[in-house]
Amino acid sequence: MWCMLAAIGWAGSYEDGVEALKAQRAEPARIALEAATKEDPTRVEAWWELGWAHWQLEQWDGAVAAWTKVEALAPDHPDLEQWLGSARTRALLASVKGDPPPVETEPGPGRLTIAAAGDTMMGSDLRKGAAGLAPGDGEDLFVDVASLFQAADIAFLNLEGPLADGLPSTKCGPGSTSCYAFRTPTRYKAALVGAGIDVASLANNHAMDLGVPGQDATMAALDSVGIAHAGRYGDVAVVERGGKRVAFVAAHSGSCCLNVNRPEEIAAAVRKADETADLVVVSFHGGAEGSRARHVPGKVEVAWGEERGDVQALAHAAIDAGADLVIGHGPHVLRAMERYRGRLILYSLGNFVGFRQFGTQGGHGGTSAIVHVELAGNGVLVGGRVHALALDGESRPHPDPKGAAHAQMNELTAADFPTTGVRIAPDGTLAW
Repeated sequence: MWCMLAAIGWAGSYEDGVEALKAQRAEPARIALEAATKEDPTRVEAWWELGWAHWQLEQWDGAVAAWTKVEALAPDHPDLEQWLGSARTRALLASVKGDPPPVETEPGPGRLTIAAAGDTMMGSDLRKGAAGLAPGDGEDLFVDVASLFQAADIAFLNLEGPLADGLPSTKCGPGSTSCYAFRTPTRYKAALVGAGIDVASLANNHAMDLGVPGQDATMAALDSVGIAHAGRYGDVAVVERGGKRVAFVAAHSGSCCLNVNRPEEIAAAVRKADETADLVVVSFHGGAEGSRARHVPGKVEVAWGEERGDVQALAHAAIDAGADLVIGHGPHVLRAMERYRGRLILYSLGNFVGFRQFGTQGGHGGTSAIVHVELAGNGVLVGGRVHALALDGESRPHPDPKGAAHAQMNELTAADFPTTGVRIAPDGTLAW
């Protein structure tokens, strides 16, 4: 019907275009909004919504053109900087062509260690107020594990929730019991510095809990203390250690960032990062959630009605494109480890910190780990160690002398990757 209307010259109006966009009818929306911009070339909102119509149609050059017009007419338009930058990045990634680079499978000279941890939420003052926050600046959250981060050349975690002061959230309804939105005061950046964190992923399903302003505030807070971050489109973390330039790219299932449901887009981002980096690390927030989601199924997973990627296909595509380490998080439980083309894949590192918000003492959600990965200078896995942790009743991590993480990860690896899995020896070292 829409095609017939377009064929006979139907144009519609700005209002028609907005309604079509809301209904996910992107092509009718584009037609109507283009007509609106021709009728009034100075109508900023018509250009803004036209950009979203092109975005829905995956016409990145069209989105760039529309939002560049917004930039000329109203340079201070809310959220323009992020989404115009994102459209430019997606257009750039779509243009990445050529064969992927050869993947070396034998270790080269040089060594680099990376310590990785999973979902980290240092407390939230939304809903619970001060009761939802760790005392002080959160300096005690990492007191028992900071040395594990500091022992590595680079320390990484997934920062689950924005760092912002007083910004409102409209994500959850007032009576919701199954929606979670987080807001951690920016002063808690000091706890990350004290723990020795070098890189944080900001690509997860809480990245936009406070909208674009919350994401901006988080990036600014981390920038102010020298912690690199990877999150929204075009935001690639780069850390230099031992003469090596290491790039981190991050993905999840939302619209702000590289999408776990688009392995070809992630592969393009890896290849782009690999042009200027010696090593590339991919962080993904994907897969289903909870104790029933401990295994890697080898197919697209769904959580809360949202597709969250075929994480095995994603990880393999990333390594095929040149990634040297893949770090997964999001299921809130530990998952298996796999060695693919000489590279390590950590399919989920579970909960790390979730102060009074998620992860409880005991059970799968309360079992955690920091993984030390030792890479050769060309990215080939040469060693590592899993440091088993347990979360207490307030979801703070502590060393676990019982090694529950070792047992869980070995069980899962044996089941999911019997021939390509990476096992944990009794002393915690990696074996394959």
